[in-house]
Amino acid sequence: MDHERRDAPGDRPAIEDMPPEREEERLVRDALAAWDAGRFREAAAHYRTILSRDPRQVDARIGLSRALEADDQPEAAIATLSEAIELSPDQTEYLVVRGGILGRLRRFPEAEADLRRVLKLHPAHGPALHELGLLLLKKGLAAPAAELLQRSAALQPGRPDAYLHLGDALNRAGDLRGAVAALERALELDPSNRHTYNVLGRVLDRLGRPGEAETLYRRAQGLDS
Repeated sequence: MDHERRDAPGDRPAIEDMPPEREEERLVRDALAAWDAGRFREAAAHYRTILSRDPRQVDARIGLSRALEADDQPEAAIATLSEAIELSPDQTEYLVVRGGILGRLRRFPEAEADLRRVLKLHPAHGPALHELGLLLLKKGLAAPAAELLQRSAALQPGRPDAYLHLGDALNRAGDLRGAVAALERALELDPSNRHTYNVLGRVLDRLGRPGEAETLYRRAQGLDS
């Protein structure tokens, strides 16, 4: 009498036997786990596997580009995004991420072209406003950067780094009280960010509140330990 074979405990179906949606979910989980552990090259490999099956998978393409940049391969990250933009010229997520990477490489004209292209299509695009604000801040244009970052924060009220970067821009622009408010909001959203404590401490020093600033510096040091 024939008996149906059952997998032994711990057996996993071969990848080729998995339904596509289940296998993609597993690869995404593995990529995120590798990212969280700082294994960026491994994360990139998982995203590449997803893209080999569906080159138009937006989240995987963005995940791959971020993993490549984190692995000190920014040019490879730009290349994978450029390839995707050829397939989907007006995919705003690709343009924003590529613009951000170009900005961090200080390739400002190319970065600004990508970001303004997004804002021409969608003037209230929070991530594009955020990246363009950071670009202007890198160029030393604190006041116009703060204006863009203010708009970005209003559109993304739950995003801690929107308020962190807004506070940094306001500090550099001389609006110290506005900077304090933005940075305090950033800490409400993410009280574990060491950099935010340090930036807020520097602003409080400028306001003549060294005791409060020292408390924040100590908190930042505690997060390092």
